[in-house]
Amino acid sequence: MISRVRVAIRFFFVGLAVGVLLAPRSGIETRRLLRQRADRFLNDLLDAVTLGAYEGTRGAASGDGAGRPADQPAPDERHEVSAGLAGD
Repeated sequence: MISRVRVAIRFFFVGLAVGVLLAPRSGIETRRLLRQRADRFLNDLLDAVTLGAYEGTRGAASGDGAGRPADQPAPDERHEVSAGLAGD
């Protein structure tokens, strides 16, 4: 099993090297394009992981099922609080 993974990784890097060497663009342009795509992929991945962790903990912390933190009032409660402050 491990030997198959090693072979797959080895062929991946060999294919990557051949692809970069035979690329139709110049080296500088190809590296820039690869860097931009890798940056975009990693940023998207980190956003998904961060939002997933955030969304997963929001509703559990409040216990109200609405996805609000426990210390944040519901929208109608905020209106009542602000109306009470405005009337003072």
